[in-house]
Parts: sequence; structure tokens; C-alpha cells
Amino acid sequence: MTKWKELLLMKTILVAIENIDGTSLASPVIEHTMELAHSFSSKVWLVHVVPRLGTTPFTVPREMLRDQAASELHHEHKFMQHLTGALRDRGINATALLVEGVTVKTILEEADRLDADLIVVGSHSHGLLYRALLDGTGERLLNESTRPILFVPEPPP
Repeated sequence: MTKWKELLLMKTILVAIENIDGTSLASPVIEHTMELAHSFSSKVWLVHVVPRLGTTPFTVPREMLRDQAASELHHEHKFMQHLTGALRDRGINATALLVEGVTVKTILEEADRLDADLIVVGSHSHGLLYRALLDGTGERLLNESTRPILFVPEPPP
């Protein structure tokens, strides 16, 4: 099979969900994913990476930080399940993953583990200073991934 035909067989699509509060079925990244999944009968994996719970500052009791983190994780898990259910209601084979780790490394590890044919990522338009200082995720994914990546322009948060 030629390389082009292999690229056109997108059996597995991994969607990196960065901002759960700004993501919905109407988000461009989800709309594009739904179009692709319908066109190729793809399995969709929605992946949201959460940072590891680290050390606490002196003045913050660890229990308070743990409780806050647990509440946020519960909210994120509930959202991911809701989004997955909405995709399934539209005939898309979707599964949500809430994974702890370093964002780019974890996305790439999950893409390898799931043998993703495509990684879909929302992309925000920012100025040069922002990109230089804060937004290395997209650039790092491009530099480190051996898999095709689709960047979907998203409106600013």
C-alpha cells in the first residue's frame, strides 16, 4: 500500500483537549474531528492531560490542595464523559482519557499506545511574544511527533 493510501486510512484519531472549559461540540477542533471520523469511520480518543500533583507551598495545607485537585479532576472527568457521550450520540466511536503527566510527552505516549493515525490539536492565534514565551506545545508536538498532526484554528479563549 502506498504512503498516501496509508495516510488516508485514519482508523484512529487522537484529539488533544487542552481547555475543557472552552471546548464543546461546536468547537472547531471537535467539529473537524467529527467530520473526519464520519468520513473515515474512525475511532476517536479524546485525551486531556492533567499535571501531576506536586509539592505544596508552606502556607497551603496539603489536604486543601488535594481536595481542590480532586474537585477539578472530578469536573474534568465529568466533562470528558459528557463530550464522549455527545459524540457517540452522533454515531462516532469515541472514548475519553484523562491522563496525568507532562502534556507533550503524554500526548505522544498515548498516540503511540493507541497507534493513532492522526493527532488533532486546537490552535490559538497569538502574537510573537506569547508564542516565544508560553506556547511551546504545538511546536514541540510538531518537532517530536512521528505521526501526522492537524492543527485546527480555535477562537481565543
